[in-house]
Amino acid sequence: MQKIVSLAVASLSLVFTAAAADLDYSRFETYLGYDFVQFMPNTTFLPSKINANGGSGQFIYNISNGFGVVGDFGAVHKGTINQTPVDATVANFLVGPRYTHHRGRYQPFLECMFGGAYGTMSTQVGVITGGTVLPGLPAFTPVTARLTASTTRFAMMAGGGLDIKFNKHMAFRPFEADYYLIRMPDLFQNDNLTNRNNWRLSGGVKFMFGAQ
Repeated sequence: MQKIVSLAVASLSLVFTAAAADLDYSRFETYLGYDFVQFMPNTTFLPSKINANGGSGQFIYNISNGFGVVGDFGAVHKGTINQTPVDATVANFLVGPRYTHHRGRYQPFLECMFGGAYGTMSTQVGVITGGTVLPGLPAFTPVTARLTASTTRFAMMAGGGLDIKFNKHMAFRPFEADYYLIRMPDLFQNDNLTNRNNWRLSGGVKFMFGAQ
């Protein structure tokens, strides 16, 4: 009987030890990856969908085994809109809670982040001026100028993804999918703010430090 009890205790100890090892997590994590964002401008002067490419970085502080805080900083760029050379860039700076299922090699996570998005757009235009418009210049002088507009507005991301651990210090993220809301003004009515419902897909590499 004593041997049976000892064997049972030893078995339970192994189970709990394996479970604890399976639940190991890192206090600090960083992530670098590629971003694909599909913007929905919601205006008649732009296409209904604009695809942009870029990258992002994240810093994660795990408060406990499951819950943590993530900061997300990234930017995407588009060089042509409606076959017109337009230099458009949107950068995000967000922070919020994240829950990660730290068990085993495959670790899914959910997140919701809040912050802001900075957007800038510029294009070069050419005009023909006459001497009466710009004194001192001959009539019909070609002049080029760059038109630029920028704004910073409220933004939010909510979604999740999957990390696949290589070892206790490195993991691969095959995908992260987030709903990406930006509250932007109408193109010609700066005070008329509307929600722009966008989407972001990301993938990259995560590094972990300070294993618990």
